[in-house]
Amino acid sequence: MPAFRLPALAAAIALTLAACAGPVRDVRPVAQEDPLLGQDWRLVKAPDGRSLPTQGAGSAMLRFSPSRFSMTGPCNDHGGAWSRQGDQLVLGGEAGAIVSTKRGCPGELMARESALLTALQQPLTLDFDRTRLALVAADGARWTFDSQDVPTSAGRERIVLVSGQRKPCTGVAPMQCLQVRTEPGAPWQHFYGDIEGFSWQEGVDYVLRIREYTVATPPADGSSRRWVLEEILDRSKP
Repeated sequence: MPAFRLPALAAAIALTLAACAGPVRDVRPVAQEDPLLGQDWRLVKAPDGRSLPTQGAGSAMLRFSPSRFSMTGPCNDHGGAWSRQGDQLVLGGEAGAIVSTKRGCPGELMARESALLTALQQPLTLDFDRTRLALVAADGARWTFDSQDVPTSAGRERIVLVSGQRKPCTGVAPMQCLQVRTEPGAPWQHFYGDIEGFSWQEGVDYVLRIREYTVATPPADGSSRRWVLEEILDRSKP
């Protein structure tokens, strides 16, 4: 039986596999000096012109390495290969695949993430100006990112659940308190006072992104925490 030369056999196998795999995208390495590299690109604006959170829940961060890109948020983590020719950008490697984790988030975040991923899976046009990067899809959807450092702001960002039912509680006098919790399944707790900028409706459960401030000297019938609404992430009727 004739002996095969291993290098020749390996080459034949590689050619056979390549023929079976079908067409793939060109994912040639990006030049090391590409200005997109080495930056944290924070998503700051949606196609409808709405400003988006740059920290905490609902924020998204895009990063490029010479051969791969990664994005955290608005809910899950995503990644894949990428290539660029001039102002044309393609995200996703073989067959345009972008790999994502499968976490669930409030409806508003999931809808935003789905729209963003739909745009990223198309060929994109770059509109780039040093610290600003806009990715423009074929349908004109424009997602804007910024690489400038986000200034530290006072307060702590939190996700809270608010029940559609108030419960009796007592401060200086008997009152009806909002029922809140910061983790699904945790016991409901009284919130003494109201959430600034939030209009509560009986019978509707909410998921909110709020900013929490500490009140140094709260009133007797008030909370030591001041909550300010930043975004309603989800609402539902039980």
